[in-house]
Amino acid sequence: MVGFEQEKHLKPLIAAGLILLLLGIGWVYTGHQQRLERFERKIDSAQKELVQLKVSLKEYLELEAQMQKLKPQGGSAPKQNLISAVEAATEQVSARSQLIYVRPQPDKEREGLTEEGVEIKLEKLKLHQLVELLYQFDQSEQILKVSQLRVRTRFDNPEQLDTSIILNRFRENR
Repeated sequence: MVGFEQEKHLKPLIAAGLILLLLGIGWVYTGHQQRLERFERKIDSAQKELVQLKVSLKEYLELEAQMQKLKPQGGSAPKQNLISAVEAATEQVSARSQLIYVRPQPDKEREGLTEEGVEIKLEKLKLHQLVELLYQFDQSEQILKVSQLRVRTRFDNPEQLDTSIILNRFRENR
């Protein structure tokens, strides 16, 4: 009978061991599932950050391309001085004879840039010549900015204009 009593106590112990084993496996499985869910959330977050990074990189490259277009060709040194650029532009629109004067303005230092300027006075100019001249300044290889434009019709001929322009150019300080 002694062998029978051992079996009697052995079965509940085996059953308890199996239950503990199943609970342990369940606990390990649940922990593993929670870690997988955490990793999936991290992966989703990283993928979203990667998409944002790609968008930001694309914007950066577009802005970099725009900056390269705005930079003068051949570095920051201008190809010709501002007075020569004005004379060439007036020559192209057949207004060289109407150019009364070109006066240099004092240079201004701003945030790592030097602003060079000239004041231009033209008399007896026709409207189409003024428009063409402004277009020439806009299409110049140098980055030119018209900071001031005064236009008056002439009292002796209303079809002609007297104009005064302040033209500026920026260059990097090095």
